Amino acid sequence: MTSDSDRGIYHYLLNGEPTGIEERWQRHRQPSGDWLVNSSRRARGNHMEVDAWMAAGRVSRFELSWAPEEGEPVRAGYHLGDGAIKVSRHAGGHDLQQHEVSFPTATAAPLLSPLMRVFAGPVIARLLEAGGQGTVVVPNIDQPTATESLLQPRLSTRRARLLETGVEVPGMGEDWSEPTPGCRLCEYQGDQYGPEARFWLAEDDMLVRYQWRQSPTELWDVRLQRLGKEGGVGSRG
Repeated sequence: MTSDSDRGIYHYLLNGEPTGIEERWQRHRQPSGDWLVNSSRRARGNHMEVDAWMAAGRVSRFELSWAPEEGEPVRAGYHLGDGAIKVSRHAGGHDLQQHEVSFPTATAAPLLSPLMRVFAGPVIARLLEAGGQGTVVVPNIDQPTATESLLQPRLSTRRARLLETGVEVPGMGEDWSEPTPGCRLCEYQGDQYGPEARFWLAEDDMLVRYQWRQSPTELWDVRLQRLGKEGGVGSRG
């Protein structure tokens, strides 16, 4: 089906200590040249999984499922079309909901960001290409127990700024200690991310690390462990 594939795990550390939270992902290049990306995360209280289709370094559509340990599961699908994002959503035993989020065709299309770290690097890279600012569409998970608003689309103005190039990001741990050379250190602002958040992008736009201070006593450090490539993985699908 494909000639190229790539996979990895994002490890979440809080104040330098492992939390047990992991985001596993894999991506496969389709015959069309697009990428099919799957990512899943199991954290305390819920399990989340995303299937996304990417073309030219952008997510064109995705399907997302949210399964709490207690309560009803919620599923949503987003599809970027001409002038609108088509959203479908199904919560528990309720009927399927469908609606569209319109945007001016004269402006740049919003960037879909399906929550997982594997999609963050391409979003930041596309914002940099667009001059450092743009509209990003993110499924809402601010209140996980609020079923009516969970996974509904939220449009956010995000900003990205290149701080440094040619940065080598060190590996972590005995099992994956190889550094990642040639990275871009970026600032990415909007919603929960303030000017102190730092993001490191590899040469293929993959996020390899980010640091974000949630509070004066909480510093998150998320690190990528790349598990392997097959074929010539390019920088964009």
